[in-house]
Amino acid sequence: MDLNFYSQRIQNFKTEVELLKKANRKYSAFRLFSAIGAFVLFYIILPHSMPAAILVAAILIGSLAFFVRKYSRNERNIKRLLKLIEINENELKCLETRHSSLYNNGDEYEVHNHPYSSDLDMFGEHSIYQLINRCVSKSGNDRLASYLSAPADNPTIEKRQKAIGELRDKIDWRQNIIQYGLQRKLKTDDPDFVSEWGKKPSPFHGNKLLLSTIRILTILAVAASFYAIFVSYIPLLVLLFINILIQYFNNKKGAMVYHSASKRADMLKIYAKIIEEFESQDWQSDKLKEIKQKLASNDFKSYQKIRKLSKLIELLDQRYNLVVQLFVNSLFFYELHLLFRIDKWKSKYGQEIENWFESIGEIEALSSLANLSFNHPDWTFPTVVEEHFKLEITEAGHPMIDESKRVCNDYEMRGPGVVHIVTGSNMAGKSTFLRTIGVNVVLALSGAPVCAKQMLVSNVEVNTSMRIKDSIEENESSFYAELKRIQQVLDKVTKKENALLLLDEILRGTNSKDKHTGSGALIKQLVKYNAVGLVATHDLELSVLEDELPGHVENRFFDIKIDGEQLYFDYKVQNGVCKTFNAPILMKKMGIEMELING
Repeated sequence: MDLNFYSQRIQNFKTEVELLKKANRKYSAFRLFSAIGAFVLFYIILPHSMPAAILVAAILIGSLAFFVRKYSRNERNIKRLLKLIEINENELKCLETRHSSLYNNGDEYEVHNHPYSSDLDMFGEHSIYQLINRCVSKSGNDRLASYLSAPADNPTIEKRQKAIGELRDKIDWRQNIIQYGLQRKLKTDDPDFVSEWGKKPSPFHGNKLLLSTIRILTILAVAASFYAIFVSYIPLLVLLFINILIQYFNNKKGAMVYHSASKRADMLKIYAKIIEEFESQDWQSDKLKEIKQKLASNDFKSYQKIRKLSKLIELLDQRYNLVVQLFVNSLFFYELHLLFRIDKWKSKYGQEIENWFESIGEIEALSSLANLSFNHPDWTFPTVVEEHFKLEITEAGHPMIDESKRVCNDYEMRGPGVVHIVTGSNMAGKSTFLRTIGVNVVLALSGAPVCAKQMLVSNVEVNTSMRIKDSIEENESSFYAELKRIQQVLDKVTKKENALLLLDEILRGTNSKDKHTGSGALIKQLVKYNAVGLVATHDLELSVLEDELPGHVENRFFDIKIDGEQLYFDYKVQNGVCKTFNAPILMKKMGIEMELING
């Protein structure tokens, strides 16, 4: 992606902001002149002609209202444009650093003992999720995390790819739904809670006697108010006493509804805007058509229903407003009328809430992946096949490495029952290569584009053993933790599940003899059960397995060139076994006196 694209958008938005601010300075002056003019001219003209004075004042007050409306509209547009500037500045930053700080980094989605997420840096700071995520709702964040946590089936992958392709170039539409969420800081974004709330009947549900009573008493209160003005206030006081008693006995139920629904109006407004933007489009891809059909209904559009609920909750949030309590609620049952209207809404539409939130999650997750595709036009959508096992990838690179530093590789594996042993010197690129393969396979099976020129891959679950740590809480050593991870991998293999295994320097926590024996036994076991995997190791003796198990074990390596004490890495994978190692040179550079070994 050309960085100038986002730079130009930022500049265009800044220009629009300056024009709107300039216009608002004029509108501020016009508002002031209209307000002062209405007051002054009214009193100047009044002694000569009352009708003329009223007419001039009315015109100026109308002018004041006009300029207030224009000013408010511009202010809303300025806020929108400032968020769009922030969004595009974040895109620039993300292209330059692979780090986005504007959205959730997904650290809450990291699961202990997940087959691959920790080793492949799927979630958390400087993660794949943070690179991709452009979701503003919890529904969207959850759905995107689910995409990256497990492979989808092939029909779903194909549908997602086409939807992402359709959304890719709709940058104004995509950024527009983002700015809605960024403008309103969500205080209570808990769609699961709201979905469950929508399914449960209200405490007032079916209480027709109470509903009829407050309707009649409200009409009587209106009549008593007029009666108090012209005749006597006694009937009004009697009604006030009765009304307060009714509200007192229903206050606990009202508080239950209030506390379950309160402060969610902003969340619902954002969700309504996202759905409105989505429903306004004529989509072509099957996935987006399915979502739109899922949102369709026979009466009102989904966003109108959500907006209605948002408005009712917003009105309910006035229950602690002193003016509302003293002058509206006490006489006219303001809160109880709202509670019955909310109950009526829940009865009609409560079961649909979960469906709306699921749709929003899909929309945002697909939009995030479309943004990834837009930002990286040289990435490709892979072909995913059911046949186990195939991997053909051309110019594959790691998504988190900048293009200027990224070294890409072509690679091919065919199985099942094939293990590639990858040898190489320290820092030659073995671990990064395994992660490159793993991340791109995960992206491919989520429906996302991959960091490669071409890719064909079988539908598999990636399983890794790379970054093993001690666990003080569970009182286990890193060696035991690794054994547990390998056991987890073997469970997949023995159950004949389609998996791609990525193992980096296995059994590192034991002595070299046991490590060699155990590693060799593990590789033979993987072949026995028709597993597919890459094993990175410094143990060159494992390379003899290629001769012992021809057609099942193949050797690959990363080479270095040494010129005196200078090391040169090309990070290119090759067929064969590594012959050159750099540990003595690196240790010498760190100050270790290697000549003392022979002393």
